[in-house]
Amino acid sequence: MNIYLVQASDNHGPNKFLPLAIAYQWCYGKNNDWTLKDVLIEKIEPKDYVATMQQPELVAMSSYVWNWEYNRELAKQIKRKFRQCKIITGGPQINKYDPDFFDKHPMFDAFIHGEGEEAFKSILAGDNWTTIPNVQTLYHMPEPAVRRKNINNIPSPILEGFYEPIMAKYPKDTMWQVTWESLRGCPYHCSFCDIGESYWNKLTLFDMERCRAEIEWMGKNRIEYVSVCDSNWGMLDRDYELTEHVIATKKKYGYPMWWDATWSKNNLDKNYAIAKAAYDSGENIFKGITVALQSFNKNTLDIVERFNLDFDTLKTYFDKYKADNIPTYSELIWPLPGETFESLKSGVQQLIDAGQENYLMIHPLVITDNSPMGNKAYQKKHGLDVRKIALDTVYLGADEKYITEYTDVVYATATADHETVIEGHMYAWLTILMYYYGWGHYIAKYMRKHGVLETDLFIDLMEWIKENKQSLLYKEYSKTKQSFYDVYNKKALWGRQVLSNNDIFWEYKGASSIVLHNNIQKLEDELIKFMLEKTNITDWKIKSVVKLGLLMCRSRDLEYPIKVKTINSVAQDMLDIDSDTIIINHADKDVVDNKWYNKAYHWNRKNGYWKCTASKDKKPLDRYHK
Repeated sequence: MNIYLVQASDNHGPNKFLPLAIAYQWCYGKNNDWTLKDVLIEKIEPKDYVATMQQPELVAMSSYVWNWEYNRELAKQIKRKFRQCKIITGGPQINKYDPDFFDKHPMFDAFIHGEGEEAFKSILAGDNWTTIPNVQTLYHMPEPAVRRKNINNIPSPILEGFYEPIMAKYPKDTMWQVTWESLRGCPYHCSFCDIGESYWNKLTLFDMERCRAEIEWMGKNRIEYVSVCDSNWGMLDRDYELTEHVIATKKKYGYPMWWDATWSKNNLDKNYAIAKAAYDSGENIFKGITVALQSFNKNTLDIVERFNLDFDTLKTYFDKYKADNIPTYSELIWPLPGETFESLKSGVQQLIDAGQENYLMIHPLVITDNSPMGNKAYQKKHGLDVRKIALDTVYLGADEKYITEYTDVVYATATADHETVIEGHMYAWLTILMYYYGWGHYIAKYMRKHGVLETDLFIDLMEWIKENKQSLLYKEYSKTKQSFYDVYNKKALWGRQVLSNNDIFWEYKGASSIVLHNNIQKLEDELIKFMLEKTNITDWKIKSVVKLGLLMCRSRDLEYPIKVKTINSVAQDMLDIDSDTIIINHADKDVVDNKWYNKAYHWNRKNGYWKCTASKDKKPLDRYHK
């Protein structure tokens, strides 16, 4: 009997994604009655793919928010051509609490709840589906799923050789990404998270020997990027050991290039030790260390069942990372229950005060059915207005054949109406654009020396932008705000295309950074005008403040190092340099190519690529760079 496995992903750049979830199911459940015909890992147009299929008896799909609509359409097309084919699916997208799920998704024959290996094995063995735990059919709703206690008897797809036939179908220079886990579960109960429910509250661990062998395979097979599924990298002592093995493997083979971990909550000692070991080794495997906080509002943290470390502890660790030149980035979510515009602004200021100068992401609050926040009673209690919008598609190229994926988003809350939600997104856009993409970072540092908080400065700037509708900044503000409105109200795609109609959809701060970079003189003029009108800085200093601040942003059009003349007091207040002559430099000396914008505003945005270094010139000034 013929079986097809499906775990399709969008292509982000040149990378191809090797599937994990569906691989587990097959490696654990396979028997000699079934012939594996193909494993679909890309979103090939469904009709085209179905035309290649050979008499499938069973199709098994792994479903999550990023491939659910694609899987639904593929299932429809399979049923049209192969009416007797059975199609089953599992994964986080399956609502374990909805007995009417089939009414909404009739193209499927069965849904598997929770961990699916045992259920899939029973299905392949020919057992009656209505008697198999965790399997929902049209006429059978199973008992609540129970976690498996032992995951070490699940064969490793890596060590079983599952991936080699997939990789063989592609050119040898394909850049491969692996999804990998050393454990399952999370001890925390964050209500906005899929695994915040009690089902996932216990940890189950894969053996260290297996983990090391899998990492060795990644090195030998030149795996570019590893997406680590563990929810708290650094929580366990063994994570340090595994990191050491990743480093040793990269030293040996040059791969894996990147180890993308979700860092442990509130275990800053262990996280720091791991990060320090990696950076001291000379093998850069982390693009940045996450310090995820989600909110600084105590009421909100209580509602979502999360806690943060105290301010002084956070500041201590930000200072340590900065002293060791280890990039960090932080995450907030907007609008969590109980959050207001003022509490969002206050949270950003507390983050800046704690020392986060490198990067910040403020995510929209999206909800999944199986998270505690997905519960209708929870939503009613906290006044959550939940609506369906397009899934975040930034950094993708989408043509007219693209099957849009959707997610549930919080449109408004009891403490933030929809207008406030959009205003919060716009404040986040401007603050991150200015401070964490660099265009106003050093201007803000200068103003802080003169008694103005960074977040207040950006409030003033946003008001100035609204008042100056002919400005470049207003055009960026207006386009971005319209895009947010269209996303929330018209199910438009996230992001903006700025370089051409065939461009990727850039995340909003990256899109605006491209525009500002290419119109740097106009930006300089507008920031000077803003400071003249909205600040108390002496007029004759303002031009030097803006010029020096912008020169600290990496430009593709300058050859570094450069020497600049400025006002001594400006350099002192902005850069802590007591001189009127500054050397500005940047570590990247590569020849600029057509991927420079990707490098600056996408690939390296989390490690502060934009930021130049500044030092005191020890030689007489010989030229002036504008």
